[in-house]
Amino acid sequence: MAGVYLCAPVLTSCKQNTSQAATPATAVSPSGVYNIPPLTEAAWAGGLQPGWKDEGWSERDSKHPGTAKMRLANLGGFMLHKKGIQGDFGGLALRYKAPASFGEFLEVRLDSEGETLFPRVRVDGSHVARREGEWVQLFIPFEHLNPEKVPFSRLVIRAYKKVGNDWVEMDQVGLTAPGGMTPAEGTPLAMQALQPGEAPRALVEPVELAYDNGLKPGWEDRGWSERELKGATPAKLRMANLGGWILHKKGLAAEYDGVALRYKAPAGFGDFLELRLDSEGETLFPRVRLSDTYVTAREGEWTQVFVPMDELNPEKVPFTQLVVRAHKKVERGWVELNQVGLARLITANTAVAQQAPPDASAVGGGRIALGDAKSSKVVVDCTQPGHPISPLIYGIAFNNLRELKDSHQWELGATARRWGGNPTSRYNWKLGNVWNTANDYFFRNIVLGTSPQYTYDSFLQANQQRGLQSALTVPMLGWVAKDSTSVGFPKSLFGEQQKMDPDVTDAGNGISRSGEGLSPLPPTQTSVEAPPSFINEWVRTLREKDKTRGRTVHQYILDNEPMLWNTTHRDVHPDPVTYDELIERSIAYGTAIRHADPEAIIAGPAEWGWTNYFNSAADVAPGGNKKDRKAHGNVALLPWYLKKLAEHEKQTGVRILDVVDLHFYPQGNGIGFEERGETDPDTSARRIRSTRALWDPKYKDESWIDDSVELIPRMKRWVAENYPGRGLSIGEYNFGATGHMSGGLAQAEALGRFAEYNLTSAFLFTYPPSRSPTFWAFRAFRNFDGKGGRFQDNFVPAKFDKASDSQGMSLFASRSDDGKRVVAIALNLEPDAARSTQVEFKGCGNVTNARVMGYSGEPSGFAERKSFFQAGSSMQVLLPPWSITVLDLTIAQQ
Repeated sequence: MAGVYLCAPVLTSCKQNTSQAATPATAVSPSGVYNIPPLTEAAWAGGLQPGWKDEGWSERDSKHPGTAKMRLANLGGFMLHKKGIQGDFGGLALRYKAPASFGEFLEVRLDSEGETLFPRVRVDGSHVARREGEWVQLFIPFEHLNPEKVPFSRLVIRAYKKVGNDWVEMDQVGLTAPGGMTPAEGTPLAMQALQPGEAPRALVEPVELAYDNGLKPGWEDRGWSERELKGATPAKLRMANLGGWILHKKGLAAEYDGVALRYKAPAGFGDFLELRLDSEGETLFPRVRLSDTYVTAREGEWTQVFVPMDELNPEKVPFTQLVVRAHKKVERGWVELNQVGLARLITANTAVAQQAPPDASAVGGGRIALGDAKSSKVVVDCTQPGHPISPLIYGIAFNNLRELKDSHQWELGATARRWGGNPTSRYNWKLGNVWNTANDYFFRNIVLGTSPQYTYDSFLQANQQRGLQSALTVPMLGWVAKDSTSVGFPKSLFGEQQKMDPDVTDAGNGISRSGEGLSPLPPTQTSVEAPPSFINEWVRTLREKDKTRGRTVHQYILDNEPMLWNTTHRDVHPDPVTYDELIERSIAYGTAIRHADPEAIIAGPAEWGWTNYFNSAADVAPGGNKKDRKAHGNVALLPWYLKKLAEHEKQTGVRILDVVDLHFYPQGNGIGFEERGETDPDTSARRIRSTRALWDPKYKDESWIDDSVELIPRMKRWVAENYPGRGLSIGEYNFGATGHMSGGLAQAEALGRFAEYNLTSAFLFTYPPSRSPTFWAFRAFRNFDGKGGRFQDNFVPAKFDKASDSQGMSLFASRSDDGKRVVAIALNLEPDAARSTQVEFKGCGNVTNARVMGYSGEPSGFAERKSFFQAGSSMQVLLPPWSITVLDLTIAQQ
C-alpha cells in the first residue's frame, strides 16, 4: 500500500475553514501531495552550483554549504545568474522556509541582459507541490515564466510586499526537466490514474469533520479541559490530570469506517491519548488507546491517526459524541488538534472499501506474535577485523517510463543509478533519445522515455545534481536503433502475428499465428551498425563534457545479458553467443572504452543468471549439448572469461575488466518481479529464504536450479583463481512483491549481505513503490529517521550465540570512521514469532545513548521503540514478527 492520507487538497471538505496563515507544518496539505520533474539545471542545491553567480541585492548569507539565508524586508530579493542557459525546461523548482506571518509574499521571474520583460509570477497555493515540516516545495511552470521561449540568464526571487526582517531560507533553486506537477502515489488524483491491472490503493476520506482548524457547523464543544479555540487555527488543550475534549452532534446517521484525527503534543508525552465514542444513553463504548498501530502519517511534529469503527463501536449502536482524552497523567504543555472527524475508506472509484483499514496488515506487516517471544543473543564484535562498505551497494536502476513522472526514487537514499536493461543494448547515443524495445515490446524503435528531450545526458546530469553516481551500459551487440519509428516484424511484410502492438498496429511480436518464430529481416530494417569506434566516440564525447562538470560515469557496463541476445534481440542477432564471440566483443569494446577513458571502471559480462554463469548461449540452445563449453576445455563460462581477460592484460597491458558483474533473480514459483509475486505464507517464506542463495553454501536453491548457488562466495573464488583484484557487482536483482513485507525483508537482508560480503556495487531493478516495505528497507540503511540517520561506513562482524538463531533472524552492524557511532539493523524474518534479543557490543566502547527505530509494515515508516539497557555495552530489544529494527547508538570511547 502506497500510504494513507487524510484531507488531500482535492477534497473540498478539507479546504473550507482552514487557516491560510497556518505554518507549513499545520497546513492542510499533507507532505508528498505532488511530484515534480527532476532538476536538470540546479542553480542552488546546498550551495551555489558551478557556472552560477549570486547577484542578489538583499542582505544574505550564502557563503556556507547548506541553505541560502536572506532578509527580504523592503522588497528584497535573490538573483542567480548564468550565461548560456540551454535546455527544454518544465518549470522552476524552489524549496524555501519562511516565518508563518509572512503569508504569501514571493514573486519569481526570469531576466536577461537584453530588454525583454519577463512575466512576474506571484507564488500562491497553486504552485505548492508539497510541504515538509516548515519547508515548502514550489513549482512554477515554465510557460508562465517564459511564454515566448526567449533566451534568459537570470532567476529572480523577491518579495512583492513588505515583510519582516527575519531570515528566509532556500536550499534548492533550479530548472527542471520537461513536465509538470503530478499527483503523488496515495492521493485521490493519483487514484484516478492507476495503471491497468494495478490494485486500488486505499485512502482515508473525511465524511463528517467535527473540527477542521475550527468547529464545523452542527458540532458543539463540550470539553472539560482548559482549552483555546481561536478562529481558523488548531484547537489547543491542556490534558494534565487526565484532561480531554468532547465534540457533540445529534443525528449522526451515516455509515463511517472510523475516526481520524491529527494532533501535535510535546515529545515527552509519549503514547497518552485515548479515543472513544459516547451517547446520551447508557451504552459503554470501548476505549481505544492511540498507539503506533493507528498512525497513518507523521508530518514534522504532527501525527495523524485513524481508528476503525469496528474497534470504537463493535455493536454499531447510535452515538453523538467523540471523546479524546489522556489515559495517563502528562504535563501542562499544550496539545494541539487541527482535524477531528468521521471518515471512510475509498478506492480508485471512490467506492467504500470492504476491508480492514489501510495499516501494516495490508502489506503483510503488523503480525501478531503467537506464543512467547524467542530469546536470542548476538555479539557485535568491534575487536574483530571489519572492512569499509562500498556506498555503491545501495544502487537502483533507471526506469525510463517513470523517470519524469515520480520523484520518490530520490527519497530512497540510493547512492547510484544504473542505465541498463534490454533496450540499452541498442541505444543510439548520437540520436540521443531512441533505442529498440526488442523482444520486451514488439521489437520497436521508440523514444526512450516520456519526453523526446530525455537522453543519456539527462540521466547523468540528474544523478550528478543529486550526488548519485552513474553506471552506464554501453552497447557491444553491434547494432543500435536507426530512428524512432521502425519495427522489426512489420505486419505489412509478415502479416498478422500471434500478438500485435495495440498502439502501432504494424508492429508484431515476431511469432506467427501458429506459434513459430518468424525469420528476421536484415538488421538494417531497424538498426545501424555500432562498431567499437562508435562507442569510443561516445566515451570521448562524455569525457570532453566532463572537463567542465566533473566525472559523470563511474562504471561502464559491457552491454546487457549477451547470452540472451538470440532471444531478446533475435531480430538483429539470431545466432546464440559463443564463448569466443563473448570474449572477442568484450575485448574490442572494452579496449574502445579504455582508450577513450583510461581511468574508467569497466564491468561485465552482465549475465542474466545461473545457466549462463556456466555455459554459453550456444551450449544451451536446441542441439547445443554443451559442445561450445567442451571445445573450451570444459571450463565453466565465467572462469574461462576471467582467465582470458587476465591473459589479455598480461600480453597487451590493456585492462578490459575491473568489476565482475552478474545478475541474480530467484527462480522459485510465485516469487515474482517488482510489485508482482504471490504473498501466501509458503511463497513469502521462500522469497525471504531465497536471499540465502547469495551467500550460504549450505542453502540448496528451492527452484529448478536445485543446487547450492552461494553466488557471492562463488564469484570471489572465480576471481581469486582466474583474475585476482576484480571487484564484484550484482548489476540486477529483484525479489518480487516489493509492496509486501516479505519483499521488504528480502531487500533488507540483501543489503545487509552486500555490506557483509564487501560487494563493489549492486543495483535493484528497478526501484520500489513509494512508502512500500521495500522502500522502507532501503531507508533502514540510508535514512531511517528522515533526518539522515543511516548505516555507517565500516562493517562490524556480528555472531549469534546459537547458530540456529540465524535461520530466523539477521543482524548487521556498522561503525563510523571515528568509532563514535554504531548502527545495527536487526531483522526478524519469522512471520509469527517475536524475538527478545540481547545485543552485546564487544570492544566498541560504552553506549551513552541509544535510539531504537522499528518498522513492521506501517505506511508511515520507522517509529521509535522502547529498549532496555544493561551494563553500558548491552541492550535488550524486542523484535516483532516480520520486522526491521534499527539500533542507533552513541559510543563514548574508552
